[in-house]
Amino acid sequence: MVNIMKNERSLVYFLITICLFCFLAGSCSQNTESTSFTAMNTYMTVKSYGKNAAAANALVKEEVERLEGILSTTIEGSDLYKINNTDGDEESEIPVRTETAYLIQRGAEFYKMTGGAFNPALYPVIREWGFTTGEYKVPSDERIRELLQNTDFSPVVECPQSITRPAGLQLDFGAIGKGYAGDRAVEILQDAGIKSALLDFGGNIQVLGTKPDGSDWTVGVKNPWGGEPVAAVKLHDACMITSGGYERFFIGQDGKKYIHIFDSTTGRPVENDLESVTIICREGIYGDALSTALFVMGLDKAIEFWQQRERDFDFIILTKDKGIVYTTPLEKSISLLFDFDSVRVVE
Repeated sequence: MVNIMKNERSLVYFLITICLFCFLAGSCSQNTESTSFTAMNTYMTVKSYGKNAAAANALVKEEVERLEGILSTTIEGSDLYKINNTDGDEESEIPVRTETAYLIQRGAEFYKMTGGAFNPALYPVIREWGFTTGEYKVPSDERIRELLQNTDFSPVVECPQSITRPAGLQLDFGAIGKGYAGDRAVEILQDAGIKSALLDFGGNIQVLGTKPDGSDWTVGVKNPWGGEPVAAVKLHDACMITSGGYERFFIGQDGKKYIHIFDSTTGRPVENDLESVTIICREGIYGDALSTALFVMGLDKAIEFWQQRERDFDFIILTKDKGIVYTTPLEKSISLLFDFDSVRVVE
């Protein structure tokens, strides 16, 4: 009798073990799909988890390519191409799609918020320097002053289906296009039932939820001096977006380095003590705009800007003297992986 009971007990334990194994295996066997493609002049990767992951990733790719067809400055038929190539001798009302109107509205918000440090109307200046054509040159001071006359973004009037554009104004939303595309991608993944995803849109990192095991994602801060990441940040439901002058630049005949980030007050590439600005926040388009704007501002004004805001973002700033400056709320989530010459935490 004892042996029979012992055998039955063993069988029960065995069945429990099998059921537990099946449960754990089922909970860990979510589909993992990684999709990579090139759009907006950027190599992009979407890695998502869930039974609809493959279909959701395909929808993201389709949406990003659709947005590129609307927002590109070089694709004929895009809204930006029409805006920039309409005769500019007098004020024009130009039909645009909803997505373009939205970016104009948000662009105006960021332009005002940052005192013009973010300015999507610098396209003629940036093109003159060759950053849109690859024919790099240093324009004359006279030519720069001439082009700056048409870079005031404030008079642009946005309506649901059109914009009123002042004479001579040309636009480029490259500084927020990837952030906006990332936000749209996250919305698509959520609508498809995806609760865990990592998006890398050319260095614009956006994470949906946590990792499948419930832990935070760990995202590295790129080393502008070469080598492994200089820091790592734990994130969930957030984006981490970086602007810096160490990837897109040219060396002029004068031997100077000219980066692709411009100061709208001078019409020239920014020259300051910063290597990169990384923004951590909830919205990609916001992080995209602020990473550019704070880089233009420089360290002191960037700190002042953060201190005067409602703390709806955090930043990590790397300086040319191999220093790091970051905001207090990041102390619990950041790990330094580099031997910095100086470390400053801003309150």
